[in-house]
Amino acid sequence: MSARLEAREYQKRIAEVATSKNTLVVLPTGLGKTMVAIMVAAAILQRDPKSKVIVLAPTRPLVLQHLRAFDAELKLPEGSMVALTGTVDPGEREVLWLKSKVIFATPQTIYNDVRHGRISLREVALAVFDEAHRSVRDYTYTKLAIVYRETSDHPLILGLTASPGASKEKIDEIKRNLFIEAVEARSEESDDVKEYVERTNIETIRVKVPDEYYMTTLRLRELYNDKVKKLLNGGFLRSNRVSKKALLEARIAISARLKSAQATGGQRGYIFGAIMNQAQAVTILHAIEMIETQGAPPLLRYLEKLREKPDKGKSATSLVKDPKWLKVEEEASKLAKIPHSKIAVMLDVVEQQTKRKPDSKVIVFTQYRDTIEDIVRALGERGLSASRFVGQADRTGSKGMDQGKQTETLELFRRGEFKVLVSSSIGEEGLHVPDVDLVIFYEAVPSEIRSIQRRGRTGRTTEGRVVILLAEGTVDESYYYSTLFKEGRMRELVKATNEKPARRRSKNPTLMDFVD
Repeated sequence: MSARLEAREYQKRIAEVATSKNTLVVLPTGLGKTMVAIMVAAAILQRDPKSKVIVLAPTRPLVLQHLRAFDAELKLPEGSMVALTGTVDPGEREVLWLKSKVIFATPQTIYNDVRHGRISLREVALAVFDEAHRSVRDYTYTKLAIVYRETSDHPLILGLTASPGASKEKIDEIKRNLFIEAVEARSEESDDVKEYVERTNIETIRVKVPDEYYMTTLRLRELYNDKVKKLLNGGFLRSNRVSKKALLEARIAISARLKSAQATGGQRGYIFGAIMNQAQAVTILHAIEMIETQGAPPLLRYLEKLREKPDKGKSATSLVKDPKWLKVEEEASKLAKIPHSKIAVMLDVVEQQTKRKPDSKVIVFTQYRDTIEDIVRALGERGLSASRFVGQADRTGSKGMDQGKQTETLELFRRGEFKVLVSSSIGEEGLHVPDVDLVIFYEAVPSEIRSIQRRGRTGRTTEGRVVILLAEGTVDESYYYSTLFKEGRMRELVKATNEKPARRRSKNPTLMDFVD
């Protein structure tokens, strides 16, 4: 085996550590986490030519991206590298596993094949967990890491991420779940990487919510405040300043109160009322977020889907009969031809970018499938070629994209067949499209991990630009400032984590392995 590696010094230093102990690598996007994995894989295969390497990624497009990257750098005999996903027949996967040295796969595929006895991890001398921040709770990475460590003759784990999270608890959980012994972290300011960092200019544009939306928003807020007041009076909420997170936590408190009442024979009628009020408050809050940050057309489609849903439950059934809710539906229908002001601002930003640089590549991120369809349509009407990039599930009025279609769309975008990729969250994680000139956040996101991932699609090989659209006086602004705070906290935590590795669990973990 030979390799065509031209590595940077910091990559060499990180790889040297990662070839000897389980390592979590935290590197900003565009600084070559994949190259580190390639270097470690090359060292392992050179040390033991009979061993295997598995490279895991959450989605098929990411799996295929890694295969291309490894194939470009490692010179292995033909047939030594293979991608295994759920689209490959199980019997064929079993044969390909035996013949291959480096296997690229989704974690679900490998875990299922191990469970059914189709493959053994005994000869796997390196397992790479890309997007390692997913190694929490019951995600398949967690289960697969345990199985790998128990069955491999010489287990070695390499976790890769640009954004491990903003809480010490989450970072520690990732480290425990992947049995991490060393953390190699760098930021854009680190001495050994800053010369390689491409500048990314970040702009925020505050957008006024259309005046025509005012009365409908006010009516929704009156409905919402009524539900919140009832929850406050019942002692299920602690403060008048209620976030979506607080509402979801209220459901836990309500369930605990119900369980206690059932055990003691206490009064339960008011608790059932609280369950209904909490569920309705969540629905109404989502409607407020839709009209304020996405616009009346997506709100109307949301309301229609809620009304037409056959199994919507008692709380939604009651809500759609409320006269105030019926009035909201009526007003949303009248407002449906008035798009959010963000559409016009987004079009202007894209148009200015393409005039300045005609061959620009642009990605627009938005959370909602309905908004994606509206953005693609608006771009087309302005003469800007665009294509959507969404998950596999079909939604009302929006067909999903299977993994083959996703891969094809990304390849067309890479080749410049269209200028604008309009993506849901599926495009945030890890996908490498060279020379994306502009990334637009159609709305702010409440997660520091998602914000970092979105920004990381630009500024990889050339100077990048990010534009974040914030609807004035809405949750957009709250999410934006919350994410800034979380990102700062994450940088501090990663720095501290780098100095203090988490305890490694034994092959037979005890309770003490989970205690600091």
